[in-house]
Amino acid sequence: MNDFKYLLEPRSIAVVGVSDEAGRPGSQAVRALVRNGYQGQIYPVNPKYAEFDGLKCYGAVSDIVESIDLVVIGVPAKGVVPVLKACAEKAVPYVVVLSGGFRESGPEGVEREREMLQIARAAGIRIIGPNCLGFANIHSQVFAAFGSITREPKLKKGGVSLVTQSGGFGYSLALACAEADIGFRHVIATGNETDVDTVQLIDALLDDDGTQIILAYIEGTKDGRSLLDVGRRALAAGKPVLLWKGGVTEEGARAAASHTASMTGSYDFYRALFKQTGIVEVREIHEAVDFLKAFAAKKYPASGGMAVMGVSGGSAIVFADAGEPEGLHLANLAEETERLLAEVVPNIGAVHNPIDLTAGYFSAGNRDKLRTAIEVTLADPGVDALCVNLATTGSAGSAAAAEVIADVAKGTAKPVCVFSSAPRDQLVDAIRLLDAAAVPLFPSPSRAAKALAMLARYDAARNQVATSDSADSRPAQSSKEVLPGWAGKLSEAQSKDILSRAGIPVTRDVLVTAADKSLPDQLSWPVVVKIVSPDIAHKTEIGGVKVGVRDPKELEAAIAEVRANAQSHVPDARIEGVMVSQMVKDGFELIAGVVNDEVFGPVVVVGAGGIYAELMRDSSCRLAPFDEAVARQMLDELRCRPILDGARGKPALDVDATSKALAALSRFAWEHRDGVSEIDVNPLFVLPEGVLAADALIVPVSFPGH
Repeated sequence: MNDFKYLLEPRSIAVVGVSDEAGRPGSQAVRALVRNGYQGQIYPVNPKYAEFDGLKCYGAVSDIVESIDLVVIGVPAKGVVPVLKACAEKAVPYVVVLSGGFRESGPEGVEREREMLQIARAAGIRIIGPNCLGFANIHSQVFAAFGSITREPKLKKGGVSLVTQSGGFGYSLALACAEADIGFRHVIATGNETDVDTVQLIDALLDDDGTQIILAYIEGTKDGRSLLDVGRRALAAGKPVLLWKGGVTEEGARAAASHTASMTGSYDFYRALFKQTGIVEVREIHEAVDFLKAFAAKKYPASGGMAVMGVSGGSAIVFADAGEPEGLHLANLAEETERLLAEVVPNIGAVHNPIDLTAGYFSAGNRDKLRTAIEVTLADPGVDALCVNLATTGSAGSAAAAEVIADVAKGTAKPVCVFSSAPRDQLVDAIRLLDAAAVPLFPSPSRAAKALAMLARYDAARNQVATSDSADSRPAQSSKEVLPGWAGKLSEAQSKDILSRAGIPVTRDVLVTAADKSLPDQLSWPVVVKIVSPDIAHKTEIGGVKVGVRDPKELEAAIAEVRANAQSHVPDARIEGVMVSQMVKDGFELIAGVVNDEVFGPVVVVGAGGIYAELMRDSSCRLAPFDEAVARQMLDELRCRPILDGARGKPALDVDATSKALAALSRFAWEHRDGVSEIDVNPLFVLPEGVLAADALIVPVSFPGH
């Protein structure tokens, strides 16, 4: 498993900090290894003991003659650094630090953690932790851990690997999954992540043949681009990643010179990354369970056409209500499908979707009819997945239905799931049959709908990344080209000139002085007059913009007015002149721009502009770079999107041109990520034909405060 093979599959383990006190982390680790039958060498370490639980006990790591793959440290924080130095001298490759008392405890702990990392880096040691519960390899009986991971109930073997920054909450996820009979490969708690982090472990687990799916809980990452790369690699490898992001609320507003930056928060960037990688976001413990069960069959709806059949009409309604906001719809069945259903569905039932089989239908006597009903429904070309509602059907009926459902499900590529609200002790036989066929059973129809919708989104992401021309998040080194004016702050004129050369259409503009009485032939009345200064980011707020100037006389007055307002409000501003621009008509205003985030790098944002900007707070974002297909998805997510299709008799606007402009902006932002802090294009007019940036601001990284 690339660099971590002998971390997670160690041939020998030394545990520092064993004690007769049963609650000590080191003691728990050794006893868990012995109790669970770990087959490698175990070396307890404590100078106070000659032996520990029947094992020879060593005074120090240096006393162990044999080579050691992994050292587990469970001593108080002050003793960790000396032990780590001994590990460095012994050339130990991996260390798990269970001890707390590091950066989470204050300045002294911060320094202790810094020293620990310095020693590890110099010696080539990789560290899990500190301040963590450790990890368990359920298949190899490795328990480099203490606490709940080492106690009953014992997790069963399976193909799910869990990586979690929070050991306690992460193990709560594991227990909920275990209750649903989901088995595990690895359970890894990473704690402070001084060295090895969640993203690196997910990457390693993608190369682990025993891991089929990865569940993770993170509170943050220091390298969003690595998470983007890992997510795409997971998608290509066919190993789904389910991720719960903790801490999604914003504690403070981002200080920014542009409107763009105020439109988003860091959680928006995570959500954008999820959409660009197929990483499945989890927001509830039951979602983790449901989604893992749904993935087990490795079957995905080709689209959102669902069929529902069962004995409860209300359940079908609840399924439809939950599915529609998630992108699902009840398929319209073909006439031939309904004709065939009519032969096996009672007259008092219904053969249109949802299919009402009527009460008492699920029974041993109806096995053949149920088989036919399921098979003809799944054969309908408009049906992409099927949910069978057992509802409150009892033990015998549920078992009879499950036998048929499981058998048919094995022979179809379309997902099949089941809803039942019967007590679990009445479903023992049904659950056994359904689990053997990887048919998920859900306790509510809405949870079934959301799981199927998740599968459809995941499959769409697989197809998108497979065809995208921007699948590599690191396609090129940052451009070293120095464009004019980049030594300091940029004015609107400079910003628009740069963006125009990057492939983003801009308005026709002319720099004029107070003495100018006419306009060049390329401009026509009315016009917009704006002050041009690299020191004035928001011109409107200081009266630096005049709209609808109709003739030379008004132009002269407008020029004088915007100059006077600029000098009054920003007396030290450098005034380059006054820009006269074409006045855009018949378009819809968007705001587009870039925030160069310290974790995710350049992120492109687009949203409703003009009067809608503050009113609707309607925006979408993606990590740069991306292609036109992704740009169109961004536009499709906006609540104002219907306006672009034409509203109240107005013509449809050019979505294609807008998508091209956003993709061009993303490429420019990525290529100049080392030089650009922010970009603000406001407004970006979407026209019936084409798109125009009427105003723009580029903020270089050297700008004070950025």
